[in-house]
Amino acid sequence: MPEKAKIGEILISAGLINKEQLDEALKEQKEKGGYVGQILINKGLVTQAEFSAALKKWHPDFARQDSLAEMLVKENIITQDQLNKAVAKSNVSKQPLSEVLVDFGFITEEAITRALSKFLNIPYIKLTDYTLTEEITHSLPESIVRRNKLIPVKLEKDTLYIAMADPLNLAALEEVKLTTNFQIRQMVAAPKEIAQAIEQHFNIQQTAKKILMDIRTEGAEAEDELLFKEGEIKDKREPAISRLVDTIINGGITARASDIHFEPQYPEMRLRYRIDGVLHDIMTIPKTIESAVISRIKILADMDITEHRRPQDGHITMSIDSKNYDLRVASFATVGGEKIVVRILDKNSMLFGLNELGFSNQGLDIFNSLISKNYGIILVTGPTGSGKTTTLYAAINQMDKMTKNIVTIEDPVEYRLEGINQAQVNPLAGVTFATGLRSILRQDPDIIMVGEIRDLETAQIAVHAALTGHLVFSTLHTNDAPSAIARLIDMGIDPFLISSSLIGVIAQRLVRIVCPECIEEYRPDDSVLHDIGLERTQEKDYTFVRGKGCQYCINTGYRGRNGVFEIMSVTDSIRDMIINRQPANKIKGVAIKEGMTTLRQSAIQKVIEGLSTIKEIERVIFVQE
Repeated sequence: MPEKAKIGEILISAGLINKEQLDEALKEQKEKGGYVGQILINKGLVTQAEFSAALKKWHPDFARQDSLAEMLVKENIITQDQLNKAVAKSNVSKQPLSEVLVDFGFITEEAITRALSKFLNIPYIKLTDYTLTEEITHSLPESIVRRNKLIPVKLEKDTLYIAMADPLNLAALEEVKLTTNFQIRQMVAAPKEIAQAIEQHFNIQQTAKKILMDIRTEGAEAEDELLFKEGEIKDKREPAISRLVDTIINGGITARASDIHFEPQYPEMRLRYRIDGVLHDIMTIPKTIESAVISRIKILADMDITEHRRPQDGHITMSIDSKNYDLRVASFATVGGEKIVVRILDKNSMLFGLNELGFSNQGLDIFNSLISKNYGIILVTGPTGSGKTTTLYAAINQMDKMTKNIVTIEDPVEYRLEGINQAQVNPLAGVTFATGLRSILRQDPDIIMVGEIRDLETAQIAVHAALTGHLVFSTLHTNDAPSAIARLIDMGIDPFLISSSLIGVIAQRLVRIVCPECIEEYRPDDSVLHDIGLERTQEKDYTFVRGKGCQYCINTGYRGRNGVFEIMSVTDSIRDMIINRQPANKIKGVAIKEGMTTLRQSAIQKVIEGLSTIKEIERVIFVQE
């Protein structure tokens, strides 16, 4: 069989499919797009494992990928022990072995890319040495470029040169060949360089600008006329509007946004992404297509496009690059028009282990000791968006689901957890936190999670549940851990019952992490050092960092967030103070004497460790200590 045999021929030769099945897949490919391998997998004709095994057997290059790791060991680039450790992690996480090796720090991304180039005899390039033009980079659709992590680099006569992070991705090559009439030549580049090039040439502003130009060509500058018929939008610009909305949503997901804001302003609609807890202006949308954009979102979310005055809620489910996303859509009428907020829930990245949240070693030990109790209430406190739900999910997800009955009542259920019985608040059906919690107690639960304690009734039932032998998790909105006690008393819970049921309170915030791509060291001013309790003489013991701002972090200097925690165990002395109705500040003083690390101390530790900045902790930690 020739070395460059097509995937369909490879699968036929392997005896996995027949000619008729291939022809049917090719017909579907012609009608709907996609690539043959994935179509055959989707039809159930071959499994992913069979597909990969066939490629390794019949295609020489693909078969050699397992040997690359052996070459790295043979040339002393990595050790056998390092390879074994990376293989074990790769088998569990399903990450490519090369990514795991880089994540562990066993090899740099550039080194493994150069090794891959040498091993496959495919040219290695640094994209920074090339001037990438829009004409060349956009010779392939954005969806193909992003999905397959490749970028067109140059065009010579009828040959298109593409840089790939994974040159062994034959499915990607097939998809590229089907999309263009050019001959394809592969080159290898570092994955981060390719990712940066994609963001530079396929960012939302550029893509949206092209779509807006198409809309103007189709008459978007004319008066905004929309026709409604049987609940559907009719507009000659509808395909372009759909592409614009898709681009905005895809852009938000790519930028790791938690929310997308469509804000009717004058003279144009304002579009903002909330990234790492902070809103960023992205672009403006012409007023002439504002209502068309809003209507398109409503259609996707199954909302009433003829209703403009009453708030509405909707839901969209999307799959992008084999990842599933839930989008919660909410509309709100303002004097400028309808405002839409789209909340992005990434089903793939919500679940973390407790050791990934940002706990110190001491804090993690304390938290683990709390959640190992058989009964009592554990409260997680903080403002909206401080990561409380993530912490609760991480805690209950590591419980023994085989021998424990874990039941939750949430508003809403943000993510499905395997092995856990989750229920959602539904006021129309009479299901509130209080009524739901009361029903849960009749379900023979061991562990209960209540999304939030909002009223006296819910608090009373939670306390009763804890006192009758259940472990109860819930949240409150308070500034620090000791204030949770005052909040429960204010609700009307007897201090004696609080002291008997409450076993721990965790206050938390999320601080942004310095971008690893543009990180730099610097010397803070004396006044700034003084504010965090350090003096100039101590500065030499620490390294202070900040981000200069780059394309990778949207010029913010930050990328990603980490938790800071204040964990208060309810000790005998604190129980006595609760019974005696001591104020929160006195309870806090005793907790600190007993070893509690405050939110501010936890945040300062992130600065000292070189993870965050003084400016960031001043923005987030506003508790007076």
